[in-house]
Amino acid sequence: MSKHQGRPTENTEVLNQWELDSTDYSGENTIIKFNRSKNPNGPYSIEKKFVKGDDHQTPKIDQKTYGKQPTVMVFKTSNRSNAQTKIKVFNKNIDYIISAKKLPGVPEKAVILDLGVGKSMVNGYKRKYNL
Repeated sequence: MSKHQGRPTENTEVLNQWELDSTDYSGENTIIKFNRSKNPNGPYSIEKKFVKGDDHQTPKIDQKTYGKQPTVMVFKTSNRSNAQTKIKVFNKNIDYIISAKKLPGVPEKAVILDLGVGKSMVNGYKRKYNL
């Protein structure tokens, strides 16, 4: 009789760094990189390599408002502690405002504090941020 009964032990070495490489049915290649020192809870990098000739266009975001409700944005003019806090009302969709690279009246280095939809948000944000 042997000392060990049942299933033999498997390799129980804990990996600190590894990659998963998979190819989709369309030929799209995805590499998922894990490293416990960079992110202990999941992947730190996901790379997608698209198939040549397959054009991936960015979706066009509609600028229509929600039932004529304005979109209200509260922002700081920069990331400094003494930067001015301002409020801006747009007649555009909130998705457009989030994804727009440049907005009129908003500096490029502005930090968005709050976004909301509706006329009541204007008064609420004015009270909240003392504007």
